[in-house]
Amino acid sequence: MTTRKRKALGKGLEEIFPEIDDESYTIKSMEVDINLIDPNPFQPRKEWKPEEIASLAASIRSQGIIQPLILRKEGKRFQLIAGERRLRAAREAGLNRVPVIVREANKEQMLALALVENIQRQDLGPMEKAEAFKRLSSEFNLTQEDMGNRVGMNRSSVANFLRLLDLPDSVQKMLREGQLQMGHGKALLGLNDSSAMQRAAVVALKRSMSVRQLEEKIRLLVAGPKRKPAAMKGATSPEEKELVETLQRLLKTRVRIRGTGKKGRIEISYHSLDELDRILDLIRSGAKRSVQ
Repeated sequence: MTTRKRKALGKGLEEIFPEIDDESYTIKSMEVDINLIDPNPFQPRKEWKPEEIASLAASIRSQGIIQPLILRKEGKRFQLIAGERRLRAAREAGLNRVPVIVREANKEQMLALALVENIQRQDLGPMEKAEAFKRLSSEFNLTQEDMGNRVGMNRSSVANFLRLLDLPDSVQKMLREGQLQMGHGKALLGLNDSSAMQRAAVVALKRSMSVRQLEEKIRLLVAGPKRKPAAMKGATSPEEKELVETLQRLLKTRVRIRGTGKKGRIEISYHSLDELDRILDLIRSGAKRSVQ
């Protein structure tokens, strides 16, 4: 067993959380009994794909564990900080002992390491990342910009992840299970209430809608139905029918009356400019006679 100082994960914990002194860590390289390792209580990842674990287990059987797990001592046992996928695969591969790095870290430092490692993973789900950011914000009182800077994202990306937590639980579940993508979740947030989000999510899932298709559907829902002119009923009363027939005889073309008993409009059909001139002449001549 060797004891040495070593930089933290990735670009260095001191760069991610300057308030935590990386030099306070004592790192021990060793192997431990796999049955002495307890899970990380701060692990943000909830879903593990069996095929990924099986593939990694096959690699471990062939080449062993290349990157040690990171643990902290907890009494006579160890608590996992980072490397749960490797731990699960090692168990599936039948390993009894695994290479580890032991850190003397308190719970706050353990949380920081676990969350940052998982946020930086490309395969972490959108809801898991959202919850990790929420914990970083609440536990370390970080702004969205701070969190973005420290995990290599811009502020707006962090904000988009956090907004997913405003989705109804049923829609969050769809994102967790990979039934909908993060883009679907962002689009659904454009609706007014939880019920509307749930209905739109179900439709998107049933119709296998792309993010773009869902965005367009929500745009139309938010805009509301186009206002159509009030329906004008046709001439149905005996008086209206008689009036239509009289106008059609006088004008020698199709005439329709649309409206109610109080107001409406008269539609006179024509099929050419010459016919329109003829109709206008008839109307003018009728107007002249009524004046005389």
